[in-house]
Amino acid sequence: MSRPTICVVVGLVLLAAMAGARAGTEPTPSQQVPSTQPVVQAATPATTLTPDQAAQGQFNLGVELMRERKFAGAAQAFERATSARTNFPEAYNNWGVSLVQLGKQAFNQTQQLQDFQAAAEKFSKGAEQKPDVKPTYILWSETLLLIGDLPVDSRTRLACYQGAVEKCRKAAELAPNDWDSYNKWAVILSTKLPEYAVNDQARFALYEEAASLYAKAADRARFSSEVGPVCANWAGVLVQAAHVSSNREVKVRLLRESLEKFDRSAKVQPNAAGTYAMWGSALIDLGKMSHMRNDFRDAAEKLNTSLELRPDDPGALYNLARAYALLDQPVLAVENLKKCFAADPAQAYRQSATQDADLAGLRGDTDFDELIGRTPPHGAPTYTPHLSDSPQ
Repeated sequence: MSRPTICVVVGLVLLAAMAGARAGTEPTPSQQVPSTQPVVQAATPATTLTPDQAAQGQFNLGVELMRERKFAGAAQAFERATSARTNFPEAYNNWGVSLVQLGKQAFNQTQQLQDFQAAAEKFSKGAEQKPDVKPTYILWSETLLLIGDLPVDSRTRLACYQGAVEKCRKAAELAPNDWDSYNKWAVILSTKLPEYAVNDQARFALYEEAASLYAKAADRARFSSEVGPVCANWAGVLVQAAHVSSNREVKVRLLRESLEKFDRSAKVQPNAAGTYAMWGSALIDLGKMSHMRNDFRDAAEKLNTSLELRPDDPGALYNLARAYALLDQPVLAVENLKKCFAADPAQAYRQSATQDADLAGLRGDTDFDELIGRTPPHGAPTYTPHLSDSPQ
């Protein structure tokens, strides 16, 4: 709760190259899709169309309807296209995209599930007919994630997440120099599968594999909009690995490695509030092991930077209060807790504050006790770690 994370948003996009495919040829950027009117006129009784012509006409109609965001009509057009020409992977893929968009617009989860499952079947068919197209596997993977995130049974959810991993693996094999397949793959390993791990050792292995994939993604990323999120994700998974490790030296090493990745991310994307929030949280973790004031001071600096960019982030406010409490600055700690509670309608952070060991030094402080609405027992012990300005 107190440690915000960054992950790449999983979603589906309309692929221009795929949408503009013409009977196995690649479109140029300036290529225009015929309007729906000529397609309708061509299907008059006076004109006899070959199956390929009929299929292409329906495909063109489907693409136009997708551009108009009329996804139900588009799905029907792509269905007719595949009926006229059974071997038509581009139509199957666009049919799948249309179904996903319909699922996102559905008013109930039952309909969403049906649309997403149907979309996955279409991507499967597209991959079967043309197995060397990377975007098909990315779309398929993202659709499986959408299914897994619905309230399905645990076995189905796990199968969807594992299937999504395999599709990313295939995409990376087809395009080994592209960064995004490795990034998506790592996100699934680090955010979806750990809850199914049997123990911390298994979770550590997942985080370790994810970190290696983020490293590959970072090596292949070219633009700041790519490098920034990848390095932030990489740093975040190193922190997660440190949390589940039972070896103190490994914990410290992973936390220090994460600081390097956060720094790299912030240099290319200096306005990403989430990066500074995670960076500050990692420094608090490191400071609790090193007992160095500078780690907590640096944590407060990073968290304040995050709050300059996103002032009402309750997680950053709460972690800043933790940092000040650990630095024995109760006034600043309570001030930020007040802001945190005001920005947290669910009051989850207020509940955490009553038992958080990092805030134990505040217990007995009148303002703190009044803020959380409790009176500590007489003589309650407080947590006051011995801090130093030099390495321990």
